[in-house]
Amino acid sequence: MTVTAESSADHITVRLPARAEHVVTVRNHVRVWLADFGVAIETARNIVMATDEAVTNAIDHRFRPEGEDGAVTLTLHAKAKTIVVTVAEDGSWQLPAQGNNPIDGGFNLPLLRVLADEVQLRHSDGRSTLVAHFPHRG
Repeated sequence: MTVTAESSADHITVRLPARAEHVVTVRNHVRVWLADFGVAIETARNIVMATDEAVTNAIDHRFRPEGEDGAVTLTLHAKAKTIVVTVAEDGSWQLPAQGNNPIDGGFNLPLLRVLADEVQLRHSDGRSTLVAHFPHRG
């Protein structure tokens, strides 16, 4: 599997192998799409930082049987005054064995909650999905 991206005027979807070396490619796709959409620089920086963190943690904290590859899917969807970011992994989320706060859950939720208006983390059907809503006035 390679990194694939498809975009339109109001959304972008990037699918990548669950490996850290692909995060920079995702970050670049997001940065370009936000600029093309006309998102203010400060808002775009916040969204890129939060997206980078969420994708990285989806890779780092997903649980798959050893030896199985996995994938992460990132979608940004522009609405009238909000950019909705969705990060879904194809493995179930799990805390590392030692010491992470369950409220944080490895997605660095406190950071995302500062940057976003709303953050949800769901686990179902063997997938973990993070959804964050970022204010956008453009």
